[in-house]
Amino acid sequence: MIPQGAHWVRVPRFFGDAMMIHAALAPLRATGAPIVVWGPDWVVDLFEGAEGYAAVVPETARKYGTREAAALLRAHRPASLIAFPRSARPLIAAFLARVPLRLGCGDLGVRLMATHAMPFEGQPGSFTERYSKVFRMAFPSLPEAPFKPFRPRAAALEAVAAARAEHRLGDYVALIAGGNHHLKRIPPSVLIGLAEWARERNLGVVLLGGGIHDQAAAGKIRERVPEALDLTSPRPLAESAAWAIGAKLAFGPDSGLSFLAAAGAVPTLVAFGPTRPELSTPPGPRVQVIRHESLPCLGCFLDACPFAPRVPCMEELSVPILIHSLEAMLAEYP
Repeated sequence: MIPQGAHWVRVPRFFGDAMMIHAALAPLRATGAPIVVWGPDWVVDLFEGAEGYAAVVPETARKYGTREAAALLRAHRPASLIAFPRSARPLIAAFLARVPLRLGCGDLGVRLMATHAMPFEGQPGSFTERYSKVFRMAFPSLPEAPFKPFRPRAAALEAVAAARAEHRLGDYVALIAGGNHHLKRIPPSVLIGLAEWARERNLGVVLLGGGIHDQAAAGKIRERVPEALDLTSPRPLAESAAWAIGAKLAFGPDSGLSFLAAAGAVPTLVAFGPTRPELSTPPGPRVQVIRHESLPCLGCFLDACPFAPRVPCMEELSVPILIHSLEAMLAEYP
């Protein structure tokens, strides 16, 4: 049941961005106001039944009509539309539907349709901070909210608890190989070293991912560490979130699954290479960033590495240094 007069949040197909938007909305979630998440079906699965969210509106098609979207909004009379993905289409629909508050972040087309907005490119601060700044323009009187760990729906948590019991899995390290860009992938050789360290520490190993490259990486890891639990086959995003937030530690690249672990208050070590931590470090209270600092090309944002087929910023990550960082996090968060 979709409540009338709720705050609607448009999320993109990249669920790492969705978690940054989730963080920016903390003051609104703390009020208990009804929040509806609208976006691609596999992303909104993350929020269906999750704490702080009243309902979801999933879409199965990649593109949607502006007039159709306006009719959808008009039928439910939202109090606001929060559309931080850099697309004008949802804000145009909200404008046509006369939604009173329309929050956006992007180019001139976005800002013309919004009641509260700011440019996106070239702005100071992280992406989360930019979203928060626009949110504060529209809701200046809401008090700051303390961090509250993200929790997906109860059914996903129960499914993971049952699977852990079946596999007799106690404390575990979540290892995340991939991201939405091939340059951000963690090579299997690095993950094998961490998986072997985890087993020496009597920690379980859970391999998280979703694409064919993640599955290939998991196969190589399990050749060396057969006890590792491979969860890289496709599954509901809420279930992946439940696995991520159940970990004792998490390690991965600048990717959506790392964002899920961080949002769940899991001690999370995030490896950055072609992207920049000052822009997209996952929001959360127990996040540490690590990079191959000796390389001058870090944060290049290129689509292809000039050193191809090698990607030195990810392939040359030092396993001993990573283990040292993970050991320190275990000591800080026993």
